[in-house]
Amino acid sequence: MKTYRFGVLGAGNMGTAIVEGAVRAGLFPPAQALLFNRSAEKREKNREKGFAVTGDYTEVYTACDTVVLGVKPQNFDEILPVLAGCRCEKPLVVSIAAGITFAKIERALGADTPIVRVMPNTPLMLGEGAAQLVKNAAATQQQLDAVRALFDTMGVTAVFDEESMLNEVIPYAGSAPAYIYAFADAMVRSAVQHGVPEADALGMFCQTMIGSAKMLLQGDRTPAELIGAVCSPGGTTVEAMKVLESRGLYDILAEACDNCIARAYELGK
Repeated sequence: MKTYRFGVLGAGNMGTAIVEGAVRAGLFPPAQALLFNRSAEKREKNREKGFAVTGDYTEVYTACDTVVLGVKPQNFDEILPVLAGCRCEKPLVVSIAAGITFAKIERALGADTPIVRVMPNTPLMLGEGAAQLVKNAAATQQQLDAVRALFDTMGVTAVFDEESMLNEVIPYAGSAPAYIYAFADAMVRSAVQHGVPEADALGMFCQTMIGSAKMLLQGDRTPAELIGAVCSPGGTTVEAMKVLESRGLYDILAEACDNCIARAYELGK
């Protein structure tokens, strides 16, 4: 047993949300988590919440049983060689970086390093996330189950056997909030042009998204069937759907998802 049960190397918005979610779920008290951030101001804010903090990220790697690598993908080339020089019992590494493969991490830290890759999305910060997980050969099923249990407290999870599936699924969960926000932005702008107050437009549309999502999750009708239920022949909705279909909405989304996936593979090279 190391000094701390949990560590976050890169305690930004997502890393902090993960450790705070774990504390809320009662998995461990804040004093058993060590958080690294380069900003002294952010370290102090985390200290005020009861977390242990450090300005030395190697301390997180050496002193914690489980370490979340919460830095951006472009920072891995900086931190991995430094962590490779640490002489300690290897922690369970949880990487939340898009596109950073097991092979890249293992080349630096060793193939015997237990790693679970997780692709979360930002609604996790509200406990409404969707996370996908896969483990490397060195990680045990028990370790994977423990990480999944952590993310289950913050939304829904899916486990894959093949690492490549984390790239294939990115557009539909990890990146998807941005597309949904873009759609909401377009709807609100249209509503404002028609005289609807912005706050009312946003509130109505958000509630409509929540209700529509719940209807989809009931699972008794497909998305196409639910669309058909709203589109009365000769009615208003079908006229809007004609525009979306004629402008190639489905093709646009397919191309966007393809580009998102391609970029994920590029990041892993």
